[in-house]
Amino acid sequence: MPRGIGKLTSLETLSKFVVDKDGSRDGADLSELSGLNNLTGRLEITNLGFVKNAKEKFKAANLKEKQHLRLLVLVWNDYGDDDDDSGNDDDDDDKSLEDLRPHPNLKELFIGGWRSDAKFPSWLSLLTNLIVIRIWGPSNFKQIPSFAQLPCLQKLSIVDLTLLEYMDDNSPKGSQGEPESFFPSLKSLCLENCPNMKSWWRKSSIDDDNEDDTTVIGTSTMAFPCLSSLEIVNCPLTSMPLYPSLDDDLRLVKTSSRPLKQTMKMNITSTTPSSSTSSLPLSKLKSFHVHKIEGLDTHMLDEYLKHFTGLKKLTIGDCKEVDLGGMQWEALKNLSHLGIINIPQLVGLRSLFPVFQHLTFLEDLLVSKCKELELSAAGLQIFQDQTRLRSLALENISKCRHLPEWIQHLTNLQILSLVDWPNLTSLPDEMRCLTNLQQLNIHEVPQLEERCQKDIGADWYKIAHIPSGWSFH
Repeated sequence: MPRGIGKLTSLETLSKFVVDKDGSRDGADLSELSGLNNLTGRLEITNLGFVKNAKEKFKAANLKEKQHLRLLVLVWNDYGDDDDDSGNDDDDDDKSLEDLRPHPNLKELFIGGWRSDAKFPSWLSLLTNLIVIRIWGPSNFKQIPSFAQLPCLQKLSIVDLTLLEYMDDNSPKGSQGEPESFFPSLKSLCLENCPNMKSWWRKSSIDDDNEDDTTVIGTSTMAFPCLSSLEIVNCPLTSMPLYPSLDDDLRLVKTSSRPLKQTMKMNITSTTPSSSTSSLPLSKLKSFHVHKIEGLDTHMLDEYLKHFTGLKKLTIGDCKEVDLGGMQWEALKNLSHLGIINIPQLVGLRSLFPVFQHLTFLEDLLVSKCKELELSAAGLQIFQDQTRLRSLALENISKCRHLPEWIQHLTNLQILSLVDWPNLTSLPDEMRCLTNLQQLNIHEVPQLEERCQKDIGADWYKIAHIPSGWSFH
């Protein structure tokens, strides 16, 4: 940053302030922010890890007087500089965040890559107007403060805090106040890549080793009152607040199935007494993505999906104990998007007949990494009713040598993607039946590139009708 910027006291827009790594005499230091109290909108301060005399400089930035800022982003170092610890030999790193206290009018706070002492500043709980909090690593945080009482907080994202062990110092029945004061406005929660966080609470009143303990106790069970979207990725959480109110998106990847089990046993009327009608947990959920979930089997998934009557999108991946053919699909008649990824028990297309028999509104289908899957279905009219299917992606289908003849029935198909078919040597004549096809994507199918060359390839006449073209990689 150029020195002297602090003289522009009427400045209203300064989206990014970059601290010089080498402390150049020609560069501005944080003290130049002191008088810029008319700044509005977003202010991102990066390379804070290189600030020397941090306590003095952070106070000099005078963030607490910048009442017009909506979003404050505090980044320890720019990407790629995390290994450079120059200028970080002060013993006041835990106090430095304390001295970066913003004005209480702030709506959004992002803290990235904080490598100082693993303590959060006391002022976080005083920012009662916060709507969005995002914290990402790498960092030394083992605990973050409880945000449960922030009345306006709608979105919370915690990513790449690999040392984080818990979110709350209390027990589930600790000093959280009344259930209605627990995250009263939170709509979206993302917990991603926190591999050491096994419980939401430091002190759990539940025996985490008792896998049969899935009975739910009504109002005494801590639950998010209005959470709409939840994403948990690579966090082995076995104990956390439950989420019966989700009505948008639930994404579970490499985590425990236990909180889901407990949520599905909840009586929603006990947590929402103002509701005039009773409804099942997650019955209004629109999108469900489940991938590498410990303890999830066919029976459990089948029971849950029966209740997800509002579901539009479903992705099931790396669930070794799940047999799709052994499930009931009638309740998912409104499903428009389905993804099936690495399901070992899926070996023949015939086992998917119960699926497609009921999913007549399906518009988007992805089948990937099902290496034993045989796509031919002689005598089985499996796709005749799939008149709505617009997009089909078949990926990593190593066993198949040709596209099956049923492809001709997908007359409304607009996008077809074929990825990693090492044994596919040609396209079938039935490709010409796909008169609505707008895009053909072929990746990692080396034998087709020459055959599909424009005007001269052996298979060119089969795809020449595609108006938006095709891609080969």
